[in-house]
Amino acid sequence: MDANFTDDDLDRLERYLQAPERMEHTLPADAIQGLLAAVVSAPRPIMPSAWLPLVLGEEHEFPNDIQAEEVTRLLMRFHDATAQQLNAAEGFDFILYGEEGDEFEFEAWCEGYLMGVELADPPWDEVADEDEVEDMLFPFFVLSGRWKEAMEEAGEPAMPESEERELAEEQAEGLADTVLSNRRYWFEHNIPDTVRRESPKVGRNDPCPCGSGKKYKNCHGE
Repeated sequence: MDANFTDDDLDRLERYLQAPERMEHTLPADAIQGLLAAVVSAPRPIMPSAWLPLVLGEEHEFPNDIQAEEVTRLLMRFHDATAQQLNAAEGFDFILYGEEGDEFEFEAWCEGYLMGVELADPPWDEVADEDEVEDMLFPFFVLSGRWKEAMEEAGEPAMPESEERELAEEQAEGLADTVLSNRRYWFEHNIPDTVRRESPKVGRNDPCPCGSGKKYKNCHGE
């Protein structure tokens, strides 16, 4: 864990989020890390106001101001630690529940990642080649279970269990490289925010838009 987000910090965050009265509405830590990895890797920055409700639940209310400050601070440090890992590009330390090699080990993590992808504005497939984005996200669809569900809904024949497990193992083995590659892709293709002018610029010698009849520089342009 990053020095700015320690194991103790993770424990404190989990105790709050997974309390019996909240756990039905909050995300577990593995899904949160997946979500934050996608948020950090987005084509354009995603504000905390967009992703915090996914972590806490849309109707979440903190018991008091002290816990609100503490939990929000922990989540922001979790975000920053995730960003630091991705930007360093020296590997990725996954937070995962369950036993290593378990078929569903990466399910929540990858579901969280796809939730983060869906927050992107503009969407990934609007600012990159659709086939390229499909390749970038394929491991997450496989490991989250969404790919299997889509196949079933489309009436496609089920893949033999042995082949399905082999595919999942292959995607899991390369997942860290994929996460880092996606971050690198959007870092290189980052879309800067632009200021949109709602009306044409008024020249200093043009009539003032207020209707006074004066030149703009002698009226509201002063």
